[in-house]
This record gives sequence, structure tokens and C-alpha cells, in this order.
Amino acid sequence: MSNEFRQIVERIRSAGSLLLLTHVHPDGDGLGSMVALTHAARAAGVSALPMIEEWVPWRYKFLFEPLGEDAWSFTPAFDTLSRQADQIVVLDTSSRSQLGQLAEKLDTLRYKTVVIDHHSSADDLGAVCWLDTSAAAVGVMTLELLEALAWPIDGPIAEALATAIVSDTGWLRFSNTSPRCLRAVAKLIEAGVAMDELYRRIYQNDRPERLRLLARMLESLELHATGRLAVMAIRRGDFAETGARADETESLVNEAMRLAGVEMVILLTEAPDPTAPDAEQIRVSLRSRREVDVAKLAEAFGGGGHARAAGLRVTGRLDDIQTRLIAAATDALEKNRDFSD
Repeated sequence: MSNEFRQIVERIRSAGSLLLLTHVHPDGDGLGSMVALTHAARAAGVSALPMIEEWVPWRYKFLFEPLGEDAWSFTPAFDTLSRQADQIVVLDTSSRSQLGQLAEKLDTLRYKTVVIDHHSSADDLGAVCWLDTSAAAVGVMTLELLEALAWPIDGPIAEALATAIVSDTGWLRFSNTSPRCLRAVAKLIEAGVAMDELYRRIYQNDRPERLRLLARMLESLELHATGRLAVMAIRRGDFAETGARADETESLVNEAMRLAGVEMVILLTEAPDPTAPDAEQIRVSLRSRREVDVAKLAEAFGGGGHARAAGLRVTGRLDDIQTRLIAAATDALEKNRDFSD
């Protein structure tokens, strides 16, 4: 393992308390890794608390149930809790733009902040950053961390790690699925994870409102670049008229990847609440099969991510942003190049 990995192991092993963070609009990988590390730390006698900015998506709330009443804290408590923590652990992001209002605050806490991430887009956030782009999910890295610490990996810990891995690999069907990833999943099954039950809890537990939102999104579908680019939008009115919530948009972008001939997908989502502080921000999700590195496209607009899955948040009118993204993506597809130049 890398020197950064060994340093993080020693920092966490010597800590009496941990504050765990992940990116805004958290997904299964970030949340699953946070919950697993929280359970394992507490079982080892270490105080640990996960912190999120707004809400836990509906499909992942089951992960927090075993943690009890103090399942997580919200970012307004960061100043107090960060002073109390021996180590701050940032999981599943090393990008300042993905940490919202906490990015600047972490600058003064670098000395006790460590980062565990597998994305190619990285900023200088902490004293130690273990960045492994070969890892299919941070859940894989968290499992390896727990093994090195000799902390327990069973029950809710194993289920949380399995959630992290399968959610970031499309249930082990995306191109990032590797032998290392499959070995990790095998260990978690041996630890007692029932994969069929986990699938039902994550992917067969939707509210009717989410399906109605899906229908609205599909109605917006446009094809560009001779059918190789699919573009969809979820507007504020779609949330209001279907009753769906912002946390129910996860993975909807993948629906257009079913289309034959589509190489890249763009999904733009307006903030559902017109009175929210970030109401003018548009969230953009990007996916690709093999031709375009969408992380480079996201970086050109201030975001980041993986070569095949990336995202960004940008302020402005949805129609204007959509036009700019279509032009950039079409150019990339036609020239079969990335945005590194």
C-alpha cells in the first residue's frame, strides 16, 4: 500500500474521535463508506460521527437506522464538532467544489484532515490524501482501511460497504468493476450480506412520485450528434407537479444509456425549491461509454469526477447551460477528444 495509506491508518488508529464528511448530494458510496467507518470506529471504542450537508437520500436511509437517534449531524454544527474531533475524514471526494460551505473551513483544519478518494479530479484539501483512481469505489478502499486497522467487518458494517460498492459500480456492471472490487464483495458476502435483500432495499423501494419524475425526465429527451448524445432535463415544475424530492434523482441519468448508439448522456436538474439559497444552481450529471472523458468536460465547467461518470453545479438559466453543454459535448464526440487541452 502507498505511504499515504499507511499515514491515514496511523492517524485514525491514534485518534480518539473522528468527524466523517462526504460530498454534497451524497450517494451510496460516500454514505455507505461513512456509515461503515462510523460503526467500526465505535466498535473499536473510538467516537465517530458522520456529517452531511442537507439530507440522506430516501433509498439510503436504512443505512443509518442501526446508528440510533444520533445517526448523523448537519453542517451547521461543524465549527463545534470539528474542534472536538481528533481527525476529520473526508470520504469520496477531494474536490473543493463538492464540499459546499465546508471547503473554506477545512483550510484552517488541514493539519487534522485526511482524504480518502478515488476520483481523478482532486484539490489539495488535507494533510494526507489517499487517492486511488483504480478503486471501483471508496467502499473498496474503506474495507481495506478497516482490514489494516483490524477493526470489525460484519453486520451493518458489511452491508454499508456493500452498498457503497454496488451503488458506484451499477451493481457490478460498470467498466470500473475489477477483480479487486469483486474480491471485496466476496468478503462482504462471507460476512453475511444478502445481496438479493440489499438489491430490494436500494433499487426496489421507490415511491410512486419518483417514477412520475422519471417519466417527466424521459419526455424531455433530446438526441444530438447523430444520436450519440442524449440530453435530458428535470425542471423545478417537474418536482412540484409530481411530488418528487431532490433526493430521488439519483441514477436517473443512467436511463438514457439504454439507447443503442448513445455514447454520452447529460442530465440537467433545477433546484426544486425556488426560495432556496442555491435555487439558481443547475446540477449536471454526465455519463459516457468510452469515447469521451466526461471528467475533463466537467472540469471545463468547474466540476469533476470519473472518466465515465462526472458532475458539476453551475449558476444560470437551465436552457443557456444546456446549449453550452450540448455544444461542448458534440464537439468532443465529433473530434473524439477529451478536454485536457
